[in-house]
Amino acid sequence: MSGDLPVCTVLGAGTMGAQIALSLALGGAEVRLWARREESLEPALERCGDGFDFLSREGLTEAEDRQAVLGRISPQTGMGAAVAGAGFIIEAAAEDLTIKQDLLRRAEGLAAPDAILSSTTSALSASEIQSALAQPENFCVAHYAQPAHLVDLVEVVPGKATAERTTAFTTKLLTDTGKTPVLCPDIPGFLWARIQHAVLREFASLVGQGLVTAVACDTILKVGYASRLPAMGAFEHADLAGLDLINSGAAKAVWADLSNVTDPGETPVGTLFAQGKLGMKSGQGFYDWTIRDPQDFKAKRDAEIVRRVKINRNLDHS
Repeated sequence: MSGDLPVCTVLGAGTMGAQIALSLALGGAEVRLWARREESLEPALERCGDGFDFLSREGLTEAEDRQAVLGRISPQTGMGAAVAGAGFIIEAAAEDLTIKQDLLRRAEGLAAPDAILSSTTSALSASEIQSALAQPENFCVAHYAQPAHLVDLVEVVPGKATAERTTAFTTKLLTDTGKTPVLCPDIPGFLWARIQHAVLREFASLVGQGLVTAVACDTILKVGYASRLPAMGAFEHADLAGLDLINSGAAKAVWADLSNVTDPGETPVGTLFAQGKLGMKSGQGFYDWTIRDPQDFKAKRDAEIVRRVKINRNLDHS
């Protein structure tokens, strides 16, 4: 952790904004958490407190640090006060280009000329977002994955006009606050969402053909493939297996048979959508979430992420 961290501002006090604010504060930064409406701030601060308490119970932070960490997060409703003197300003609003551009443009007009601007978008182009700014060179995406206070990885995505200084500053800040930044290209989905969509496209295609169930696909992924991913990435596996094997007739047959559908609507994703089955939010998707408890599912997800974080940080002594 660095002792020379910039003041950080998080624009947006929803779930993601609160988690990012907590992550930065845990890393030692002073954080201004801004919301349009004052009534949004108290729930956001409660989320920060709940997040800290969860980390404390799991042994990922010290309980006695609670007051100091949460005390580094100051709620703000005035944009000017929120960005004044801030070295890093990150927007965590709705996934809407116009909303993000408007917020960042307002912040830029009130912030120091050399302040670094960012967005935690998972899909919108960094180049498109920065095109609305007077100083686009000061902007790059910093995509925190949810839950942002648990997942160490953050994608850093420069746009066409991003200065090297901006990318370096953002990468250093993330590293200094305990994250693992990875430089990604400004392409649809960057890297994280892109691989998620590739896996979902293939599985959805197979489900649509009636060859397999969603449960079977998820079991293969979670119990099988994902169990070795922490130890071996795709290219490491290719080298281990041998590129002669990857270039063999058997592999070529698999590649040729993979789905290349370009519209999710042509798979069961589109079929369920047309039926109003949107997943957890509607109670039904690939799974029946009136039978499965969404909160229990999320709790188990977080527990598994914690387990991996402890292993990565050499904190798991079981």
